[in-house]
Amino acid sequence: MVLQPLTPDDLAARLLDEQAKARKMEIIFGVWWRHYAVPYEFAHTLYAERSSCPYCGGALGPFYLPAEGSQPSFIGRAQIDHMDPLSLGGEESIRNAVYVCDACNMAKGRRMFTAWLDRLNDPHKSFARQLYVAKHGHEPEAFQRARKQSRLTLPRRELLFDESVLRQLFPTPIVSGPPERRR
Repeated sequence: MVLQPLTPDDLAARLLDEQAKARKMEIIFGVWWRHYAVPYEFAHTLYAERSSCPYCGGALGPFYLPAEGSQPSFIGRAQIDHMDPLSLGGEESIRNAVYVCDACNMAKGRRMFTAWLDRLNDPHKSFARQLYVAKHGHEPEAFQRARKQSRLTLPRRELLFDESVLRQLFPTPIVSGPPERRR
């Protein structure tokens, strides 16, 4: 399979698609939509957040276009990290996901984010903490372990509808808060 780096124009087009998807998610889930937006559906948005690893400052590398019909992925260095690990009850959402270099993702593993911060050096430690707070809306020490969260791998079929249709189908959001966490 031949892979081509994602051009700036390709990235811009994919970001527009993901912005439209975000608007649809907001119609369905209201202000809580980021809790229900899974990382693989917003891969380009997460990639565009920064060009370096927030944990070490290393370059993430280019985003590659895979074969037609398959999911986008990074080759080599960059991987999605769930800041609060799914295995400890972290959310499978864009609020809890960030692209990092493969070395940092492997070193962090399933550690609690607070334990991971203890291993980082400044200025990356400070930046990672600020990033966590910006994405989660609270300090990493506020995270409480819960049952392992499952990965959501199927696309949301309702996102195939136009926004006008979604507004008719979902006149009010279908949730009144973030997903329930089982303890």
